[in-house]
Amino acid sequence: MSIWGENGWGVGPGEGIRIETGGKHWLEVLVRGKDVDDALGVFVFTHDVITENPPHAHHDFMKIIYVLEGQYDFRVGDATFSGGPGTVIVVPKGSQHTFTTATGGRALFVSSPAGNEEMFVEMGKLGNRPTLEQLDELNARFSTTGLEGETASWKQMHSHNHSTE
Repeated sequence: MSIWGENGWGVGPGEGIRIETGGKHWLEVLVRGKDVDDALGVFVFTHDVITENPPHAHHDFMKIIYVLEGQYDFRVGDATFSGGPGTVIVVPKGSQHTFTTATGGRALFVSSPAGNEEMFVEMGKLGNRPTLEQLDELNARFSTTGLEGETASWKQMHSHNHSTE
């Protein structure tokens, strides 16, 4: 190691781990926690229109979402936000959250500590048609829970919430 310290590295477009999540939805893992002492994980999610997205919470990490392309509606806890490129959303550890987009788009996700990216790496190993049991096991392993007792879709919840503008 030089007096400059430990060497870093770069990840160019298309050089990450591509994970197919079905249809026109995929993500590219850019930084895995195992490569940075589990400090964080980073991926870009590229997707088509998302009209429904079940709310869920991650209890072992928080995340930041940075919108690269498209227009989104987010709910984090009781707060709602809408935004396009350049919008940053902070999702605290343990907060129920969800998003939809009528345009499709791309967003950069950073979780701290690492975890969200590994969850998707493991999901990618399950293939295009994982069983409910496999998904339940994955969610349990990554301390991810749905909104208990809540069956409303994001569209239904969105129409009943107030914005925090």
